[in-house]
Amino acid sequence: KEIIVRYDTDIQSDETFYTDANGREVLERKRDYRPTWNYTVYESVSGNYYPIPSRIWIKDNQRQLTILTDRSEGGSSMHDGSIELMVHRRTLYDDSLGVGEPMNETAYGKGLVVCGKHFLLLEPPESSAFYHRNIAQRLFMSPMGTYALPNVSYANYSTSYRQTWSALTEPLPYNVHLLTFDQSSSKVFLIRVEHYFELNEDETFSKAVQFDLQILFNRLGKIVELVELTLGGNLPLNEMKRLVWITNQNESSHWKSTDPNFLTSTVVILSSMEIKTFQVTLQ
Repeated sequence: KEIIVRYDTDIQSDETFYTDANGREVLERKRDYRPTWNYTVYESVSGNYYPIPSRIWIKDNQRQLTILTDRSEGGSSMHDGSIELMVHRRTLYDDSLGVGEPMNETAYGKGLVVCGKHFLLLEPPESSAFYHRNIAQRLFMSPMGTYALPNVSYANYSTSYRQTWSALTEPLPYNVHLLTFDQSSSKVFLIRVEHYFELNEDETFSKAVQFDLQILFNRLGKIVELVELTLGGNLPLNEMKRLVWITNQNESSHWKSTDPNFLTSTVVILSSMEIKTFQVTLQ
């Protein structure tokens, strides 16, 4: 059995739909088509299914239907105006398509039951990113509730332990997400921030954004040293040496790193989809 949920609308999607590739960037998909080679249709369904890490949408000039998932699923648009998502798949026999075994996951002698949530957004295309970008972040980063039975009263517990705390003294810009806030030592932190809007998908929030990293540390101390690192955080950016080659346009791929002393202030500028990593030292 292959259990799907299908949403049918009268949106004129023109055989086109959009899926995210990694929870951030979005790729355009066209039914029975590949942009880099002549595609021959052998499997009309599976050949049009794609991974959906967080969202899929269809749109026309007036409306965009975006569906956000709470986990990775497979999905497609098999007909104009339609979106389908595969919630669960269970086969009792091998389908002879390469796996070599049935997909029959069981627990306690019964087939696994999958429960999930879909969040539907219907907005004009020009304003959809404003909603689905932020909501997808909230779904992915939603807190997990845990419970315990302490041997003290709530009054004594709340007096003895801090229950809420935030390093922020004011909100970050709407299109900026704090990816990493890691304390290396008493005064040294690893910070990673991202601009999570794509270029040209929102009139306001796709633009470059500027903010002060000091707002993350006002409760902890003053930043006295700020070093930009490579994305992995293991090397100062100015020490990175990349392979150099000549492009088809006879241009050099040489990338000049930023001057090591450029971080004379704590103000950071992020462009669309850009991620930056910093080592922060406090006074």
